Amino acid sequence: MFYSQSENRRKRWWRVLSIGQRKLLWLGGVLLVLILLILVVMLSYSYRAAQYDIENVVSGEPVTALYDYDNNHITTLSGVRHKAVRWEDLPQNLINAFVAREDASFFEHDGIVYSSVLRSLFRNISSLSYEQGASTITMQLARNVFELQDKTLDRKILEAFIAQRIEDKYDKRTIFIQYLNRIYFGQNCYGIGAAAEEYFGKHVSELNLEECATLAGLVRGPSIFNPVYSMENAMGVKQETLERMYEMEFITEEQKNAAVAAPIVLKHKEQRAEKSLTYMSQWGMREIEALRERFDLDAAGLAIVSTYDLELQQYIEKASEKALVLVEGSTLMYPEAWVDATKTPEEQKRDVDFFAAAKRPATFKVRGDTNDFTDVVQCCVLVVDCRPKHLGKIMAVTSGRSVADGQERWLRNIRPGRALAPLLFSAACMQNSERSYIITSDVRMTGEKTGYEFVRSFYESVGLVAEYPASDNMNALFDGDFPVQALSLVKPFVSVLNKGRDFDLFCIDTVWSRARNKLYSHEMPERTELIPRETAGTVAALSPFIHRNNSPIVLSEPLLDNGGYWSMACNERGVAVFVWMGFDNPKLPAASHPVIRKLMSRASIYLAREIHREARNRLIERPSGK
Repeated sequence: MFYSQSENRRKRWWRVLSIGQRKLLWLGGVLLVLILLILVVMLSYSYRAAQYDIENVVSGEPVTALYDYDNNHITTLSGVRHKAVRWEDLPQNLINAFVAREDASFFEHDGIVYSSVLRSLFRNISSLSYEQGASTITMQLARNVFELQDKTLDRKILEAFIAQRIEDKYDKRTIFIQYLNRIYFGQNCYGIGAAAEEYFGKHVSELNLEECATLAGLVRGPSIFNPVYSMENAMGVKQETLERMYEMEFITEEQKNAAVAAPIVLKHKEQRAEKSLTYMSQWGMREIEALRERFDLDAAGLAIVSTYDLELQQYIEKASEKALVLVEGSTLMYPEAWVDATKTPEEQKRDVDFFAAAKRPATFKVRGDTNDFTDVVQCCVLVVDCRPKHLGKIMAVTSGRSVADGQERWLRNIRPGRALAPLLFSAACMQNSERSYIITSDVRMTGEKTGYEFVRSFYESVGLVAEYPASDNMNALFDGDFPVQALSLVKPFVSVLNKGRDFDLFCIDTVWSRARNKLYSHEMPERTELIPRETAGTVAALSPFIHRNNSPIVLSEPLLDNGGYWSMACNERGVAVFVWMGFDNPKLPAASHPVIRKLMSRASIYLAREIHREARNRLIERPSGK
């Protein structure tokens, strides 16, 4: 009996052991497959990483170039500041700040922190998305040099393998200094050298503790933590960096507390005007700045294809200067483009004589042969493509007589006066579709019938950037007697004259990387209405718009407080031209002189018509689709 039970027990254990062997064999097979799969994946990524030229890590930083709509080279964006520094230039506090902020074990690891990678991998798999990275400074350098900008698991693994190749090739100091010389710090600054000068007016070796902490925190979000735009955010990220430095025993508690309490004192180093800076690059860089973080455009060496027309740009710069010297009293030949063929020879002669015979005041300063632009009459031009599939593209732009003065006059405030009437009438038409609220000869009465709240709400809805008067001063709102950013007037005016269509005003069409990868392409928004179509059609037919047969719709009105003249010429599905002509200082005697005002009035509208004609011809000559 005992033997029988023992035999059964042996069989029972043998059966259990037999099942275990099969399980072990199955698990062993699965493990072998996994090991082989991992080896295949590692070999695959090793092969892909080997295709990248590691010598590029220490190569010179390539330039970023701007092109027009037809790929004609405009300029290199030399306004992008880049200044390489050496390891010997770096203060220890700066090294410690970046190590504490970006990569605590930088001087110990071989390019990858495996515990961080596993933690990141688990987090991303559990969330089924890319939520957390594990980038070391070496991996960030690999990403910057080789354009590994996509936030995918594949790119992250490839980045890690390239980082290991970099670590095998270069020492830690070389890696660290190449990282600091390449990363973006905002304000069009690449590299720590340019950033130190831009924000603090110092050589990098002169940076103190709080400045080092500020710059180390800034790279996490060059627009979010930029002290130029948000001192509060910059102070917060500075404190976070100092706390990390204290935790890692890089600084004492006393040093931390003193640096946390210290203000961030900005002292921009005055930049020498770049010879290659143009109005087109000035505007292009502003738009690129807005796109950087949204579309991972941190690397330099980009090819930026714009909406500009280089030939048209050159034309309007020359035409604008001719118009201004006529206002100033030059004997320059009257522009042939200003001759109105519908007028008699006698009337045409009177137009020419008007500029030649005008009695300008003795105090009226002219540019002459110098480049002194203070207190001289200025002119700004903006040309916008109005074709349905291209609506909103900036074809050409100027912001004065010379880009060297650094002024962006389209971003200044003007007091539009009656020039704002079309938008007031649009609000009135929306309030009362029968148009009974619109009294073109009396904007104040039109506004009173429409109501302060409705008019202001409409202005805000179409994007007017303004300092609105209070409700107890509502007549100022109706009279256009309040500060409005000049550029913010462009979009609603174009909309009124183009069936109320909504659109983006933009100058950057496509951005290509050094490797010819498309990093960004502007997408036209779905066709919607900024202003109701019926309203736009009604207002477009009213004064102060002027209609002439076979001519564009024009508007020319004096701005309040001697602010100059606002003129435009526009046709639906074609092109819109905006011209501001006036003085930077409206308190100058010439700004209020009746003769100068008449000269500017006529010159601004004639110039708008001339440029409109040239721009339309340029569009007609373009190949289909451009």
